[in-house]
This record gives sequence, C-alpha cells and structure tokens, in this order.
Amino acid sequence: MIAIFKAVLSSALAGLLGLDAVQAGQFLFSRPAFVGPVLGWLNGCPLDGARLGILLELLYIDFIPVGGVVPPNGTAAAAVGVLAHSAGGLPPSLSFFLGLAAGTAFSSIEYRLRASRSPWNGEIEEQVKAGNFSLRPWLAKSLLVENAVMGAYVLCWAALAACLACLPGISALYPGTDFAFTLMPWLGLSGLYFRFRTQIYKKG
Repeated sequence: MIAIFKAVLSSALAGLLGLDAVQAGQFLFSRPAFVGPVLGWLNGCPLDGARLGILLELLYIDFIPVGGVVPPNGTAAAAVGVLAHSAGGLPPSLSFFLGLAAGTAFSSIEYRLRASRSPWNGEIEEQVKAGNFSLRPWLAKSLLVENAVMGAYVLCWAALAACLACLPGISALYPGTDFAFTLMPWLGLSGLYFRFRTQIYKKG
C-alpha cells in the first residue's frame, strides 16, 4: 500500500516538475538529471534514480524543440524509469529502456496537448477585445491539464512495469538489457563530445 501511495505521489510530482519545461519557470526542474534523483530519493533509491536521470540527460541534452518539432520528454522518461524500478520491481537496466520509450512516446501526446490549446487563442483574443485582460483562468486551466496528463501518463507506465515484472520468463531479458545499459554512458558521452566539438568549430 505504501508503494502505491509513493507511486501516485511521485507521478503527481512528476506532473508538477514537467510544467517547468515550458509552462512555468524554466528553472531546469524538469530535466532528467533533476527528476531522477528527486524521485529516487522519494522512493528509497536515490543512487539508482540519479544514475537513471543522468544517463537520460546525456541522451536527451542534444534534443532542441524547433518549430513544430516536439522532442522526447525527459521528465516522463526519468519518472517512468525510477518508478519502473522502485514500484514496478524491474532492474535498473530494463527500467532505463522503459523510461526511454515512455519519454519518446510522450512526444505525440504533448503535440496533441499543444494542438488542443490552439483554439483558445481566438477566445482569448475576443476576451481581450472586450476589455477583459484576466488571463489567469486560461493559464490555470493549461497548467492543470498538463499536470494531470503527465501524472496519469507516468502512473500508467509504472503499472505497466509492474505487470511486466510479473511475466514469466521476463528475467531472460535481463542479461541483454544489463549489457546494453552498460553501453549507455559511452553513447551519451560520445554524443556530448560531438555536440561540443561542433560548437567549438562554429566559434572558430
């Protein structure tokens, strides 16, 4: 029962932290390197949470939202990765790849959320023309929807992880995922190296 409560609380917290990406603040609270350790500490696995968050950060740091392109969501990835391990009972390696999949899949949901807010522009414009400049209800509505969707999304993936952990023979995947997991730091660092090298050449 305590594990379920922590999973629900962690999902709600992930929803709040996810708002920092665009909606509120942009203090980097939504980055995997922050979300992973925080949720890991909350769920009793701070080191695993930090490791998952930092590795996801290395892989996601090169994604830049340009125009209509919606990059993978690092908040969802880190939150799902931590909960898949702490609440779902999966090893860190498989939890990492499950989080990676969750972060990538959230892009389509985030795109639909943005599209759903587009019709609000006309209503807001009419409201302003009428002399009503109170935009707080629109902002509050947007924040609540984003928070609820992210929280529910993370919780659903955590439940999926728990179901996967109960599958017979799932442990046969662990050697393969463990090996692939050991390669992720090198993959992330190599991507970071090429990113910095490109920036240096631009300045040169």
